[in-house]
Amino acid sequence: MHPVLVKNHFGKQVSIFKNLFSRKAKELTYDQIADLIDGGARIGDAVVNANTALQVTTVLACVKAIADGCATPDLHIYRELDTGARQKATNIPEYRLLARRPNEWQTSFEWRRQMTLHAALTGAGLSIKVRGDNRRVRELIPVPPGNWEVIRKSRYDLWYRCRDEFGLIGEFPREDVFILNGLQWDWIKHMNAVHLAASAIGLAITTEKSQAAMHKNGLRASGTYSVEGSLNEEQHTRLSAFIKKNYAGAENAGAPLILDRSAKWLSMSQTGVDAQHVETRRLQIEEICRNYGVFPIMVGHSDKSATFASSEAFFSAHVKHSLAPWHKAWTQCMDEMLLDGSGPLYAQFDTRYLTAGSMADRAQWARTMAELGIYTRNELRDEEGKDPLPGLDEPLTPMNMLQGQQNEPVNV
Repeated sequence: MHPVLVKNHFGKQVSIFKNLFSRKAKELTYDQIADLIDGGARIGDAVVNANTALQVTTVLACVKAIADGCATPDLHIYRELDTGARQKATNIPEYRLLARRPNEWQTSFEWRRQMTLHAALTGAGLSIKVRGDNRRVRELIPVPPGNWEVIRKSRYDLWYRCRDEFGLIGEFPREDVFILNGLQWDWIKHMNAVHLAASAIGLAITTEKSQAAMHKNGLRASGTYSVEGSLNEEQHTRLSAFIKKNYAGAENAGAPLILDRSAKWLSMSQTGVDAQHVETRRLQIEEICRNYGVFPIMVGHSDKSATFASSEAFFSAHVKHSLAPWHKAWTQCMDEMLLDGSGPLYAQFDTRYLTAGSMADRAQWARTMAELGIYTRNELRDEEGKDPLPGLDEPLTPMNMLQGQQNEPVNV
């Protein structure tokens, strides 16, 4: 066994405790030691790790917006032809693997959503490639974060040690795993979004806990019960127990208060602390959204000035700025790790529904595309999920282009 070493503020190695793990000792930072001891970074009374972070509704909504945005679009595998055109490659095993059923237990939607969730939350998602007799990948088995680690055997030789609740699954070379990376510090290390935003997430957890504690006893003291004279300890205890039993708690909210003789009820108005509590919650939502690159409106948070038009602009911006980098990461990983790399096969998400406008806007767009000859009318029907019709496979030619071809003057 080897001691676990940490670096103090002066860079000096300090032995914390021995016999922690059976593998070779590592130099760990204090944050990493905290992760080992209590399962996450500690911000005040809150422990922040991947599991506790998901209990913050804003974190859950952010990673869900990203994961659903990568899992919902249809995935197509195309083959580029010598003519420059392309055709769907639906007759290859990789199409079923990626677009239909990556493993025995999951659909493509479920697998892509899980992998994106892991990558958005912790920095990387990993699946083991299960190969057939011909060495082609026939299954992709996802491994949860925390159940795999990178083993660097030499400068450029990376292996991946994977385990589950039953023990060690095995160690796999780079070509036998599929990895979806989020932000990376270098070509090996990924950046854990939960750790990077630990302070913001920890404050959100602490705020939720304090609010829950206040609600437990009827939110807050809404007033004081005043009596003439002084109460001895026994009288104070009996009166406090009577009020808590009959008037405290959510189930007694609004119940009439019966005052004894000369007792008085003094109502208390909302304090600035209450208003500050609401403001803190609002700011934490925005801070966590900023960490994940998701617009607040996508998690149900918007100001009162938001309109349908502005919301539609935000939805379009969400696709371009939040989802597009993830879509690029996905397609390039699939091209290089599962298809033929620089060959004619490539993957592409169908994001048309994500950017589709109103029916009036789509109708105007389709008419313009048809009249300019950019799309055939059957291609436009395909955009709307309609079957092709005879005679609509040729593009229309604008009249001014016909006149130019016939060298006829154009009347202005």
